[in-house]
Amino acid sequence: MQRIATPTAILVGLPDPLAEMCMQVMADGGLRVLRVGHVAAASERIPVTMPQLIVVSSLMRADEFETLNDRCVAVGAEVLKLDPDTNERTTAALIRTAARNALMKALGGS
Repeated sequence: MQRIATPTAILVGLPDPLAEMCMQVMADGGLRVLRVGHVAAASERIPVTMPQLIVVSSLMRADEFETLNDRCVAVGAEVLKLDPDTNERTTAALIRTAARNALMKALGGS
């Protein structure tokens, strides 16, 4: 059976307002968005869903980020670190760009 790439992003441990913004912007950009509360759950889902993008808080502990980043490298996913204190307009622009790049990657454009 041939696997069809579904453009996917996983949000890991983001605060609610930031996660809601990500979900809205990414859904508008054509990505399926999964939200998980912690690194262990994300680590289980990454090899199964093969996401193109993982979004984390810049406040994530270094050891957790390293664990997550290893999984991302293994599946070729990009990691976007968002600072919860950055203004909404700047954050939305970062998310939109990352979502567009993830969609292009999923569709074989890069």
